[in-house]
Amino acid sequence: MSLEEQEKEKIYSVLDRIKDPEIGVSIVKLKMVEYIDKTGSTLSIKIKLTVPGCPLSATIEKDIKQAMAELGYEDTKILFGFMTKQELEMVKKEIFKKDQKLPSPIEKYDKKAIKNVIAVYSAKGGVGKSTVVSMLALISAAMGYKTGILDCDISGPSITALFNLKKMASATKENRIIPAEYHGIELLGIDMLTSAETLIWRGPLVSSAIRQMYDDTEWGNLDVLFLDLPPGTSDGPLTVFQAIPVDMMVLVTTPQMLSQTIGRKTLAMADILKIPITGIIENMSYFICDKCGNKHSLPDGEKIKELPIIARLPFISSFSVVDGLVIDKETKESLMNALVLMIKR
Repeated sequence: MSLEEQEKEKIYSVLDRIKDPEIGVSIVKLKMVEYIDKTGSTLSIKIKLTVPGCPLSATIEKDIKQAMAELGYEDTKILFGFMTKQELEMVKKEIFKKDQKLPSPIEKYDKKAIKNVIAVYSAKGGVGKSTVVSMLALISAAMGYKTGILDCDISGPSITALFNLKKMASATKENRIIPAEYHGIELLGIDMLTSAETLIWRGPLVSSAIRQMYDDTEWGNLDVLFLDLPPGTSDGPLTVFQAIPVDMMVLVTTPQMLSQTIGRKTLAMADILKIPITGIIENMSYFICDKCGNKHSLPDGEKIKELPIIARLPFISSFSVVDGLVIDKETKESLMNALVLMIKR
């Protein structure tokens, strides 16, 4: 028994409320629903993923089955395929529609005594933004620049773990925040201000915390302050770009297609907010074989052609800072060249 048109429209209207968990857009608007069919009591829905073997397919399947159960379909079968290159182009157009209305601007703070405020960002999580920030900051300090890091990720701060910092930030008599210090680098994250293991905060609290960490901190005379941004395009990054006087942004990607796709979403946000972008730092671009010592590039997707790649970094299985930064000569030179493009003397 096939579906009546009216019944199919009802299913589509419910599916339209389900968003791709990575992109944040309706699976119907993204043309991910290839077909809906019904055989006996079994409802079959075929979904075209943006990439083969998408790790979030289980989330999509769970969301669809739950929504269909609420409509009365207890036996729902989800089938998966994947999109063609042409269909992916249509996805990009849907993502980058510029008719979005941004929230009203909020108070913009001044530069203080900071010469360069650089946001390190990607709407995609897991690309290694915090690792890149740590490397940039350590090399910046080694080059003689007075350097600071503000970890703007409220729910998942990483800088303290990467620098193996155990101490909390202190305060002046006037209740101004004094950041922690490591090898001449000023460091501050929300986990230096509270002993809570996890902060489960809504948007307004996240925005308020980011603004306070920037404005209420005694940064001193810095040549550069790196902002380690959280992923996504919602409250955290939006607060940074609207409230903090960012001079430029650096986009962090990995070679894989999904990272490149979400990287373009990052470009769209920067364009809407008029944030200048210096270029791309491609993390996990290659790896050095332990046995033969040769360099091997990792499989990649279609590159973002709108921006230059200013540094390519290797895949590192584990990274932390104990007594400075230990990296190979090529990686160090690549990051030094990138810093020359970022920092205005």
